[in-house]
Amino acid sequence: MKLCEKISLYRKKCGLSQEALAEKIGVSRQAVSKWETGDALPEVTKLKALAECFGVTVDFLLDDEADEYKPLYKNKETTGVDRFVEWIDTLPDKLIPFFKKHSVLVGIAIILFGILTVSKGLPSLLMAGHIATSIAFPFMLIPIIYVVVGVAIIIAGIIAIKKLKRK
Repeated sequence: MKLCEKISLYRKKCGLSQEALAEKIGVSRQAVSKWETGDALPEVTKLKALAECFGVTVDFLLDDEADEYKPLYKNKETTGVDRFVEWIDTLPDKLIPFFKKHSVLVGIAIILFGILTVSKGLPSLLMAGHIATSIAFPFMLIPIIYVVVGVAIIIAGIIAIKKLKRK
């Protein structure tokens, strides 16, 4: 991403108009406009001010290969809550490739969980033949639910293997 694109993108990310950014940096709105269109380049001192305003480094702004800013070190002022929120925000980006790469293992884990669930209800259902039906019925709802849910989980595991394998 070129410098002009980064200035435009980060200005918008910061919720600033060209005029507001110009005021913060100490230039005219037309100067910011020229930077964003690529018609002009900011002076070195203005690059430093832009970097501070956007919370990035001057190196990042000048590196055409870098599309997303990733700090080399963590801010010492971040709290555990900040790090947890950041971790939660990046979790889908980490889990989706993992599930795609290991789709068979994920599907097998789901199927095994389904088998475990079925095995919780199956013994009670098999013993029901030995108990009088009128007494056993109310007590049989929970094992029936275990078996039905377990079978549904097994089917979900099979579907997960097939769907994730295709992507």
